[in-house]
Amino acid sequence: MSQPDFWNDNEAAQKLIAEANVVKSVVEQFQKLNSDYEDLEVMAELAEEEGDEGMAAEAAASVAGLVKRLEDFELQLLLNQPYDRLNAILELHPGAGGTESQDWAEMLLRMYRRWAEKRGFGVEVLDYLEGDEAGVKSVTLLIKGYNAYGYLKAEKGVHRLVRISPFDASGRRAYVVRIVRRDAGDR
Repeated sequence: MSQPDFWNDNEAAQKLIAEANVVKSVVEQFQKLNSDYEDLEVMAELAEEEGDEGMAAEAAASVAGLVKRLEDFELQLLLNQPYDRLNAILELHPGAGGTESQDWAEMLLRMYRRWAEKRGFGVEVLDYLEGDEAGVKSVTLLIKGYNAYGYLKAEKGVHRLVRISPFDASGRRAYVVRIVRRDAGDR
């Protein structure tokens, strides 16, 4: 970046800066986790030396939080394939089952939206076709965020729900929704 001709190709420069920021973020996360680990280690030693049960309990509670953050960091490191860091397009298509399948697709839509919001991803509805009585006939979502594709790439296939139908008087069951996941590029 310190080269005098760095900004000659603005697009390439922006791409390099974005990649550098991702690497910098990973390093900063690691350094923060390492620092927190060292702080907990000192806290545990002090609690043991002084026999302070309150401090020991606080250290134990902090360990659980650190373990969760380490697991999240490990997962983030595992998402290192070429497309993992990109946005994702998620499509829900109800299969056999009519209104029941469409209702199940709507439940999945709410589930994926909440999951994305919890992770801080943006959700944009690209296409939405409402069901006849309830639910959706088809929906296409653009999930925007770092590693969205990496997290969602395993969500390909058929999700099945079996329940007694609130829409069918004869109580039939078996509802299927097919999920299609595609790379959304750098949108």
